[in-house]
This record gives sequence, C-alpha cells and structure tokens, in this order.
Amino acid sequence: MAKGGIAAALLAGGLLASSCSGDGAPQPKAGTPAANAVAAIAAEEDQWSRDYAARDLERLVAHYAPDATMAVADVPPFGGRWIRNALEGAVGDRAFAMTFAHDRIEVARSGDLGYSRGHYQLTHTDRQTGQPRTEYGTYLTVWQRQADGRWKVLEDFSVQTPRPRLPM
Repeated sequence: MAKGGIAAALLAGGLLASSCSGDGAPQPKAGTPAANAVAAIAAEEDQWSRDYAARDLERLVAHYAPDATMAVADVPPFGGRWIRNALEGAVGDRAFAMTFAHDRIEVARSGDLGYSRGHYQLTHTDRQTGQPRTEYGTYLTVWQRQADGRWKVLEDFSVQTPRPRLPM
C-alpha cells in the first residue's frame, strides 16, 4: 500500500476552487460559452469543497462521472467502486481535512471537456504513527460535460509536493 495509506493518498485528487485562472492566462470573454463553462466548473469545485468539509460521501462520489479514474502516487489508477471506497475511508478518518484551490481552469473549444489545475493541503492519520500528518501537492482534474449539462470529473490526478513557501 502507498505511504500514509490509501485514504490519505486517494483524496488528494479532489481539489477545489476559489478563483479562476489566477496565473495570468487569457480569460474567455464574459458571457461566452467558454466563460460560462469555466464559471460552471469553478462553481462545481466550490460545491465539491463544501462537500469535503461536510464529509458527505454521497455528494463526493456524485462529482465523478461513472467511468472516472483517479490516480495518485504509489497506487495504480483506479475507478468505480474503488473511488467510493477511498472517499469513504478518508471521510471516516477523524484527522481528515482537505483544502484546495485551482490555479487555472480551461475549457476546450468543443465545450464538452475542461480541466482545472491547482494545489491542495491534505491532513489525515498516518497509519504508521497514528498521528495526524499533513501533505501538500498539486492536482489536475479533467472535467466532462454530461448530457444533463452538469460537469463531472472524468480524470483526477494528484502529485504530492513539498510544503509551499507561502501559506495556502
């Protein structure tokens, strides 16, 4: 199993937003389909963040498309019920806390795919020491517009990194 256990590693991908494309990237013109899609993904991430804070397993799982894949360090990519199992283990951890923010959101011209890239902070119980452990990292989440117009996570990737110099 991965360092720190699966519950810690697996949740690193679910990282959520506060502001759009804060890295100076060109922004789509307000009111355009691209701008509306960026705003919809940012809103979806914002709700996802609230769902993590509430430890609402059903709502967390609902952010993922049925064929979604999650990938984190030291664990082969997984999907389906394994995403649910990972989230269930994480929210059941008394030390669990996650904060995240996107640094960039982009949407394809087709309007059906987009991505968010950002950073996160994850606290969980270290399986070896039994003590809370805080990890930091970056994420890339690929979003897909569903038939009902809602954006759901299709691919969720995260990488653990050293602690950032500035507070998140």
